[in-house]
Amino acid sequence: MVQYQSKIETPSKSALAKATGIALLIAVLLLFTAVLPAEYGFDPLKTGKALGLTGISQAGEVKGRAAPTPVAGQNGVYTPQPKIYKVDSEDFSLRPGEGVEMKYHMAKGAEIVYGWKAEGKLVYEFHGEPDQKPNKDYFESYELDDKAGKGESYGSFTAPSTGIHGWFWQNKGDKEVKFHLTVAGFFDSAKMFSGGPGEDVPVEDAK
Repeated sequence: MVQYQSKIETPSKSALAKATGIALLIAVLLLFTAVLPAEYGFDPLKTGKALGLTGISQAGEVKGRAAPTPVAGQNGVYTPQPKIYKVDSEDFSLRPGEGVEMKYHMAKGAEIVYGWKAEGKLVYEFHGEPDQKPNKDYFESYELDDKAGKGESYGSFTAPSTGIHGWFWQNKGDKEVKFHLTVAGFFDSAKMFSGGPGEDVPVEDAK
């Protein structure tokens, strides 16, 4: 039997080095001509623009993880104030048919957080009166419940104008209703109205 044995030649070190150098050169060229423009928008050789690759990175940011969501009203994120905020806590009791108003003087753009809770249902309106009114009867209504009534409300408020802003509550039931109001924020003063001229209510700076 005749056996045949193939002879495999091992490439020389110089040939391996040459092949490695060519491969490295190709990799570098691909990196700068395609990968960087497509993945990162970096296009030093302007080949990405010519090949239409630079838009890929931008599209990926919008559809993927990195695209930031625009936030409306950047000024509302941080609003500096000239002094510390105030706090107020009041207890009320309304007999059937009685009503009361509690107002806070705020500068335009000032904010408060608030909460009130009653032992029964009350109809109410959250409204304000600008210092500069087009007429003496003008007011701005923010929230109104003059039918069913409810026993609590919580939220935050940013004054749309400089003036007094607050609530009017009325007990339209047949039993006395007690409720508690807490307000904290940037207001100058407070007044209570209960069927006559407003009475100043002392308020304190936050501690």
